[in-house]
Amino acid sequence: MRNLLFTTGLVLAVGACTEGAAALKDPPVLRVTSPTRSMVQSGTGQITVTGVVTPNADGDLVEKVLVNDVQATVDAEGNFSAIISVVPGATLIQTVARDAKGGEARDVRAVQAGELRAAGSNIDNAMAVAISADSFSKIAAAGGPIVKGMDFGAMLAPLNPMVRKGDEAGPDCLYGHLSILDVNMSDFDFTLIPVDGGLELRAEIQGLDVPGHAAYAVACADGSNDIRVLADRVVVGGTLLVSPKDSGGFETTLVSPNVEINGLDIQASGLPGDILNLLNIESSIEGVLAKGAEMAMAPMLNSAMGALAGPKTLPILGKNLTVEVSPSEITFDVTGGLVVMNGSMLMEGAESAKFVYTDNGRPDLDFSQGFQLGLADDLINEMLAEAHAVGMLNLTVPQHGGPFDNVAIAMTLPPMISADPTDGKLRVILGDMAATFMNHGEAVAKASINAKMDVKIVPTETGSGISVQLGEPEIFVNVLDDIENTTRLPNDVIEAAVPAGIASQINAMSGLLRAVPMPAIAGLQMINLSVGSDQGYVMVEGAFR
Repeated sequence: MRNLLFTTGLVLAVGACTEGAAALKDPPVLRVTSPTRSMVQSGTGQITVTGVVTPNADGDLVEKVLVNDVQATVDAEGNFSAIISVVPGATLIQTVARDAKGGEARDVRAVQAGELRAAGSNIDNAMAVAISADSFSKIAAAGGPIVKGMDFGAMLAPLNPMVRKGDEAGPDCLYGHLSILDVNMSDFDFTLIPVDGGLELRAEIQGLDVPGHAAYAVACADGSNDIRVLADRVVVGGTLLVSPKDSGGFETTLVSPNVEINGLDIQASGLPGDILNLLNIESSIEGVLAKGAEMAMAPMLNSAMGALAGPKTLPILGKNLTVEVSPSEITFDVTGGLVVMNGSMLMEGAESAKFVYTDNGRPDLDFSQGFQLGLADDLINEMLAEAHAVGMLNLTVPQHGGPFDNVAIAMTLPPMISADPTDGKLRVILGDMAATFMNHGEAVAKASINAKMDVKIVPTETGSGISVQLGEPEIFVNVLDDIENTTRLPNDVIEAAVPAGIASQINAMSGLLRAVPMPAIAGLQMINLSVGSDQGYVMVEGAFR
């Protein structure tokens, strides 16, 4: 039973000559009896690992047994026990027996510890995004073309008529309604400067063109006319307040707006003078433009800070995944802005699944430099547990030649992101996968697979966003005696047949992880990315370019 490190260039040749394997010295005989494989327990603390170790066929003396580097107590009959600590999340328990001649046997198994929660449960503080003042200036610089291309007609339509005069008791003999059909412009630029409590907005519009329609009554005679408002240049300023929206995402309110219009041209021929005076179109259009600027900022911030406007259903590997991320806390000061968001994920068919939840702290974010993202491991673990529940990560790997024709790999535990107790880094743990070696439909051997790999954050293909990916796995394989090994192959050759199939599972998990919502803004690239961990969060730092 050997520790195998998977490398990209691994070449599997199960039918090759086994003289090298036979020449290796036999290790001690190791059997772990407790804990059982794939154990899930409520809560954390200490756990006792027990088993039996005996010398190899040559009788080489067993010198010691280590369990996660804790030396076990071994009696004269080879019975051993060791007490180790189990942290929240997934823990790999590595038991190593060594003899006087250097022989070594290893057993690796997994245990998951924490609170079981239902699939789709809300994760408080699932994500936190901090953006510096300098980054807000870059977001604004890149956002001008995006705002210019927005469909303002559709955005403003629910508010029409945007101007209502003289109809306090309902339309009567003298009233005027002004509806805005669209807002067009030749260019749009804006700046966002963080201040205490909000963002100072200054938006400049070039070549304004606003088509509209007026409905009215004069002396009890109804009428209607199309109008058009043109302007060479418009500047809209004010303080933008940002708050959570009930259905998810942000809503924005422009406080104390100030609008300056140069080169105003109101085209309203045929509109009675009384209605022109009543509607006061010049003043009214200022309010319309302030409202349009206010509404345009919400989708910009939804994108830049990683929130989603309500639930989103995404097709992932043949299943629908419903993702919901909504802001719960928003803070601004002169150095930047901080948004904390709750989130949940629910996969089609996994409604009855459970996942192991571990308490999170609160990540320490500094929003004075670039951007920082804290992503709670529980949000990802919820999704991975649901993928496990629907069998998405089980697979069969064909083998050509040799004493078996395929290897069926089944997940007995969901993959889980956990903090490594040795260095605090967050890693994905694949615990106690069952690999059954088949030959023409008959099981001929069985092994248990445990693996761990680093969590990586990389730019998307466009460079305007980031996504979660997985690093190279470290794989541990143990041939089991559940099924008699009738292949006549040594254990180490059977073990070597396993890693080739793990790559497929990693690809499947990477596809799932790409569904996790992340900050992204068109026109900006994310650079200088670094990954760490803090209080149960994957921590990402970077900058916009």
